[in-house]
Amino acid sequence: MPSSEVAVATKNPKALYLVMEVLKGLDLDFVVCEPSGAECQIAKVIITTSDEAHDLDPERVVIVEDDLNEDSMVIALMLHILDIKKPTSIVVGVDPGMRFGLALVIDGNVVRTKITTSPAKAARFTLRWLAAVNDSFSQESVIRVGTGSSMFAAFFLREITPHIDSTLLELVNEENTTKVGESDESSATLIAMRKGRLLKESDDIFKIREGHVHALKHLVLDITNGKRRISTADAQAVLLGDKSLEWLLSANG
Repeated sequence: MPSSEVAVATKNPKALYLVMEVLKGLDLDFVVCEPSGAECQIAKVIITTSDEAHDLDPERVVIVEDDLNEDSMVIALMLHILDIKKPTSIVVGVDPGMRFGLALVIDGNVVRTKITTSPAKAARFTLRWLAAVNDSFSQESVIRVGTGSSMFAAFFLREITPHIDSTLLELVNEENTTKVGESDESSATLIAMRKGRLLKESDDIFKIREGHVHALKHLVLDITNGKRRISTADAQAVLLGDKSLEWLLSANG
């Protein structure tokens, strides 16, 4: 990508620092310039604050403030770079497991990816992405969830369904979405691009096996960096849906 494609044009030191850190994490080339500088005249996207955007082309501007919303900024930035103005398809793919892979795919383009070990965090990231997209577009979004692990898929569904219309959820057969050497984000991207079936009321219920209890205990250890061990009884309560995973993580003991 030419360095002039993204320009950061702000004199606000806090906003400048935060934006630069995000762009470095995205491995995007960028230039820092004055809002009136020559680089801004040729840049495809200009990142600046609302106070400094008055004389800039609004079609090329991404607005940020001191309290930077990283997801909103990155999504807006990628939509500009990819020239997506009126999307016809907005999908979040979710690959549930010991690590939850997430991918926001718009018109077949990967706009944002994330990995987390917590189904609650996976749900929060998904909702945050959809909120950022819905601020700009009226196109209805879809969340496609892989079914490779009934337990982890159920955990995610229990977290996400209270907050969205269930008609926006699809369950996707994960066959051939996970390949040796590929990341959880790659699997989530493939899930996002594969048509699924609509959610059924029983999809967050599954037959509990001893392996589920063991996997849940391991998940809690992983999420808490080995600081939290849970009993079989508590694990079974969460697996049955009587208690939430968040309750389990926040409980004393």
